[in-house]
Amino acid sequence: MLTHLSIKNLAVVDSISIEIAPGMTVVTGETGVGKSLVVDGLALLMGQRAESHLVGQASNKAELCGIFLLDQAPLARAWLAEHDVDNSDSEVVVRRVINTEGPSRAFINGTPMTLAQLKSFSESLLDIHAQHEHQALLKRDSQRQLLDEFAAVTPLAENVAALFEAWSALQAKQSALIASQKDRADRIGFLEYQLEELTKLDLQPGEVSALDTELLQLANADENLSFAQQAQRLISEDDTGGGLGALQSARLALGKVTDPNLGAARDQLDQSLLQIEELNRDLLRYLDVSQADPQRLQWVEHRMQQIHDISRKHRCPPEQLIALHATLSDELAQLSDSDAAVETLSDDIQTAKNNWEAEATRLSKKRAKGKAKIETAVKNLLTQMGMSNARLEVSLAPYAQPSRFGQEETTFLIATNPGQTPQPLNKIASGGELSRISLAIQVATLGTSAVGTIIFDEVDVGIGGGVAQTVGALLRTLSAQAQVLCVTHLGQVAAQGHNHFKVTKDANATAIELLSDSGRVAEIARMLSGIEITKKSLAHAREMMMTAQAI
Repeated sequence: MLTHLSIKNLAVVDSISIEIAPGMTVVTGETGVGKSLVVDGLALLMGQRAESHLVGQASNKAELCGIFLLDQAPLARAWLAEHDVDNSDSEVVVRRVINTEGPSRAFINGTPMTLAQLKSFSESLLDIHAQHEHQALLKRDSQRQLLDEFAAVTPLAENVAALFEAWSALQAKQSALIASQKDRADRIGFLEYQLEELTKLDLQPGEVSALDTELLQLANADENLSFAQQAQRLISEDDTGGGLGALQSARLALGKVTDPNLGAARDQLDQSLLQIEELNRDLLRYLDVSQADPQRLQWVEHRMQQIHDISRKHRCPPEQLIALHATLSDELAQLSDSDAAVETLSDDIQTAKNNWEAEATRLSKKRAKGKAKIETAVKNLLTQMGMSNARLEVSLAPYAQPSRFGQEETTFLIATNPGQTPQPLNKIASGGELSRISLAIQVATLGTSAVGTIIFDEVDVGIGGGVAQTVGALLRTLSAQAQVLCVTHLGQVAAQGHNHFKVTKDANATAIELLSDSGRVAEIARMLSGIEITKKSLAHAREMMMTAQAI
């Protein structure tokens, strides 16, 4: 529901800000004052294309802001969640800025949006019945949803859509399998060759790393032995008195020293001797067990060459060859079982098709019953609104191909004159006729719309008297289900409103004010009698208001 609207520097509007209550709100004013400025502002908030000339003279930009309650707007909340916009509050702020230069900007709860996103979101909040491009009822998707809601088959329609998606998924899976079978034999032969090669290689986990280490050791075995022998000779006792022998002699000499200041030096020399002796033993052990092994080196080099040749062939690191073997084995198994899989899928597809057809047929029958009822209801309402020759026809034309929406396409057709071939709603030339037809459909489907605010402009064009009173009463009835905002020039319609705004214009600006009860009586009297307001017109206006409020 719309609770607040502000417009700044838009055309002749300097600045207006209004709070809008639930129920039916009417907007009136003399011809030429710009009664439709509220509708125009909301249309721009819905993403209507904006021209730079709409910006007023006060600055280089126009600003529009609308605040909507989210308490009973599940579609709007879902949209916000889907687009990662905060929806934790009970209301949402929609804002648009139109610049004289450069593109306009749009925001939802402060988050920048494209105009397409703004339009998509706003359609879940309000519906403007004025210009063709802003009317949800002109869209076939909306027409189908209205019929389904009117016929109480929305859950069934959702189930039909789910069954169709399941059927389509199975068909796509089978098509992919069949397409793969064309090259299946060649692929199987190639996989068998690759797997034979990998199986013969028989690579073990961790083998590549172990071979790398061993290869490094074997390749440098002679050099390593030579250096180890040289090191062992240098640190062992020899005729020169160097190495370990020299350290032992030094220890004996320090052992004879009585000066305590050399105690630490003696201890350090003891530790060094222990370490050197341990090092000597390690080198002796290494020399005892190590030897060059040309044959082992040749085998390791050959094994590594095999591994790297196959890894290059498969364009993967050697360490991934084991995983590749498993992957290729799985693919071969799937290809070998594909014939059976195709046959199994054929059975599954037929079952899915039968399930869809059964539910879609049931949906078609219920839609046909709902079609007759909604046509009758709308016909009666149009007659009350002075369009006795008009009739609604709900076309249920079979789809050329099965659809997630069922077996038939729903289209609302209208004929406004006897003998006229019914045409789609968007072919209706008269804005007033279109508004009344839309009103009739809205009232007929009362309780099914998910939109919280419905706006009517030009709904009373070409009518008057009792028909105008009927239209006003229908709008008031509709406002029990959704907030209604109506721009009107008829007192009979204005009298039905719960709230009444009057638009005025002077030489400087356009203004809008919420009328008191006495102000409403005076405005309705003006609308009934023209420029001169008489006691009779005031009494008539007061009586009309009292009658409307008693409904």
